[in-house]
Amino acid sequence: MTASGAAISGLGMTRLGRVYGSSPRRLAASAVRLAAADAGMAVADVDGLLICPGISGGLDVGLASVLGLRDLALLAVVNSFGASAATAVQVAAQAVTSGPARAVACVFADTPLREGAPAGSAFGSHGGPGGVPERHGLAGLAAGYGFRSVTVHYALAARRHMERYGTTSEQLGAIAVAQRRWAAGNPAAQYRDPITLADHQRSRWVAEPLHLLDCSVVSNGAVAVIVTSAAAAAAGPRPAVHVWGWGQGHPGHPMASGSDFGLGTGAVQAGRAAMGMAGIGPADVTMGQIYDCYTYTVLVTLEDYGFCAKGEGGAFAASGALAPGGSLPVNTGGGQLSAYYMWGFTPLSEAIIQARGDGGTRQSASADVILVSGNGGILAHHGTLVLSPHPAEARPSGGGRAGGDRAAGGDRAGSRNPAGSGDRAGQLEAESAEAPAAGRAGQGEAGGHLTLAGAGDFGIVRADPPAAPFFDGARRGELMIRRCERCAIWLAPTARSCPGCGEDADELAWAAASGRGTLMSWSVVHPRHGGPVAVPALVELAEGPWLATGLRLSGPEQLAALGAGQPVVAEFVRPADGASYPVFRPGGSTGAVSPSPGGSTG
Repeated sequence: MTASGAAISGLGMTRLGRVYGSSPRRLAASAVRLAAADAGMAVADVDGLLICPGISGGLDVGLASVLGLRDLALLAVVNSFGASAATAVQVAAQAVTSGPARAVACVFADTPLREGAPAGSAFGSHGGPGGVPERHGLAGLAAGYGFRSVTVHYALAARRHMERYGTTSEQLGAIAVAQRRWAAGNPAAQYRDPITLADHQRSRWVAEPLHLLDCSVVSNGAVAVIVTSAAAAAAGPRPAVHVWGWGQGHPGHPMASGSDFGLGTGAVQAGRAAMGMAGIGPADVTMGQIYDCYTYTVLVTLEDYGFCAKGEGGAFAASGALAPGGSLPVNTGGGQLSAYYMWGFTPLSEAIIQARGDGGTRQSASADVILVSGNGGILAHHGTLVLSPHPAEARPSGGGRAGGDRAAGGDRAGSRNPAGSGDRAGQLEAESAEAPAAGRAGQGEAGGHLTLAGAGDFGIVRADPPAAPFFDGARRGELMIRRCERCAIWLAPTARSCPGCGEDADELAWAAASGRGTLMSWSVVHPRHGGPVAVPALVELAEGPWLATGLRLSGPEQLAALGAGQPVVAEFVRPADGASYPVFRPGGSTGAVSPSPGGSTG
């Protein structure tokens, strides 16, 4: 089966970026109207509506009434986070090729930016001046450890990839530099000034190993597309963008022994399905529009699609292959790192622009076969589309990229501009002009002058009834986790149910674990306004489950010496005020940590 009968006939984009004063619902309605007009149809001709909400809320099936739509054949909310765009286009394509609908609008809108508030605050707290916070339960404990934003989770994933394959911060920086070069030709991009690899390395740490320039922008706005039959699209006023294939992958990474979290993603399954449906392989893809919430996400997705061998994503990016003039143009509008952050509708919209030849000065000649990706959650969901300006039955034969089979780690010829060369030193965001970072992620600012958070900086944790056994155990010097007696499975204290038998958390037993484990990954979280850093970590207990926990280290030297696979052991903080809680130290033996007069562990 192929998707040759479906095509994208309309694209609608509102103003994107620092745009204030409008609700997600109003923006979504505007985007759908723009997309319908682009497709040469009236809004009333739309008989299917798939709605993809962002984090701001206020977007639901009531949008149909706002648009005045009646007698719809298809109406639903689609939410697999950043994978929603690919999922919605898949559902729409299936609807128009199987008959229930003729024209399906897929729309995303969000307004996470607030005037006067830091962009990063939209997706988690980055810390700031103020008093000692009071936190509650296991969620509060996690925040105390440093799990205060989505970035921390991706930093842990990136660190694991680095530790396993030797990927470097400079290789991640090559992706940011390449995409900023593409953004220079995109009038809609939020940041267009060129940057160099040195600029990337100087940008402040957010959560090591991720710098500010490893992270996506935050944007307000809306994007919509109209999916119709290929015949209807061909009769419209704009060039049709044909949907050759689609696929989804939802790996459900088990956070336990054997997990490949950070090493592999749902792109393996989704990419195989989409390319198989389209009848192509990685070597046939001429352009990638790859979801880039972080530079690391681009790298691991390219590996999992087969454009290079596993572990070679860093070298592939550093070769210049992704930049203008490279052998695989990637994120030709600047992506979410430099242009705008509309979840999976960012890569989708740029793919349509390129397939139609509307890219202006950034238009690439390599727009015959475009692979579009979407990533949702913390590497939890993945969607893939294969798009082309050509009908599937008329696909170019013998086409594809120069440079051979990327899955085999092939030739990387054709990259005329190695990443890092830069055009000139670009202007960074004002907030990124911090002291130069040290060469190795994990060592903090230049010179190694880095203050680690102690118990006094942690805040006060209060136990709550659901987690009382955990905190009572910590007071006794025991690490209490969950256990399903029926399946004999050990589970993290945050487990909601047993994956073996489905037993609810309320029925799971609390049992004392050994307190010994292995360090799987860690980050160093830098408060936005300076001060001591936190070191959140993923630890695999000897019993099997992974804990999202925190490390307590003696100083920057011990931090710099950390390595994946290192033995760690639980110790317990017993503050003067608040509940006791565990931390982990490299090696050693279990024991209690006595508080100093200020509640610090020393």
